[in-house]
Amino acid sequence: MSKSAPLHTPVNFLATLLLGVLLGFATLNPAAQDDSVSAAEVVELVARVREASAAGVGSLNAISVARKLLAEQRYREADELYGALLEKLPREPALLYGAALAKFNLDRAAEAEPLVRTSAEILLRGSADESAARFLSLEKRQRVADALVLLAVIQAKRGAEAEALKTVKRAVVLDKDHFDAQFTLGRALFSVGEPAVAVVAFRAALKIKPDDGRALFFLATALESAGDSAGALNAYQNLVAKKPEAAEGYLGLGVLLLKRDGKTEKGIQELKIAVSIDPNLYEAQVNLGRALLLRNRAAESVPHLRRAAELAPTNPEPHYQLALAYRRLGMKAKALEETAIVKQIHEARRGTSAQNNKGVQPVQ
Repeated sequence: MSKSAPLHTPVNFLATLLLGVLLGFATLNPAAQDDSVSAAEVVELVARVREASAAGVGSLNAISVARKLLAEQRYREADELYGALLEKLPREPALLYGAALAKFNLDRAAEAEPLVRTSAEILLRGSADESAARFLSLEKRQRVADALVLLAVIQAKRGAEAEALKTVKRAVVLDKDHFDAQFTLGRALFSVGEPAVAVVAFRAALKIKPDDGRALFFLATALESAGDSAGALNAYQNLVAKKPEAAEGYLGLGVLLLKRDGKTEKGIQELKIAVSIDPNLYEAQVNLGRALLLRNRAAESVPHLRRAAELAPTNPEPHYQLALAYRRLGMKAKALEETAIVKQIHEARRGTSAQNNKGVQPVQ
């Protein structure tokens, strides 16, 4: 089993990425926001939109309400309202984008992709390529970039990483000062194995938003993957200083300290802070448990390894480490139980792999 697995696990404070990064031109002007609408009012508004003519939709304030629903993460209601609006205004780019964003957050990426693609195409109408599109107004270029960023995220979700990279590069060409485009470009470059180039994109994103926790975290992980451990250490320390409430900064810092300079105790302390902030952070729990075990603190390691096993029940690593811990504590029966679980997980994985390959014929 690995004793120093690289830190590439998605982190909790990125969970709102699709809301914060991708709302783009579908969001409300803060000055226009007022009290939230009720579910019953949304149902009534959907019905009124469907009864109205295309020309009469504007007087219903439905577009503003749809944006508000997105901002409030009420995606199912937003999807209903955007669907009704698109029945009347099927070629309105902002509505296509908003509908795509709602569907994507409802885990319906396949339905979202053609909508956001059409939104970008309509906005780019008359611009044969990006060089011509750069002569569009700044507002329109920002809207196109918003759409392309969402499209790139959707493409990445379905595994088309090269396609996603190409798409988000188009967004950056249109607006190099677009934070979401630079951030997503960094993510895409990291995903295709180009961490050194990803560092450039994350640095560009941080020039736009110097205190963004997500960009700081991914800059640190990209630097680490690129072999710049000193730069990564500085970036994690910067994240901890700017976002002390984010467990991921302490997680990254702790794991890196455990891997370099022999600073095991300092790394352990950082990981303890991480799990105190977020007990559900698997990487923090398993790395802390492993580090304590290596320091012959088996009894102290057990609660963290148990929690890691609860968080990732099909991962054999925490069970393997628990078997070692129990063995050192003289608890042979429990050690055998954990060893049996490791064996069961591996057998289940082999069985799944064999099932997936069943019936596959060799290429002639």
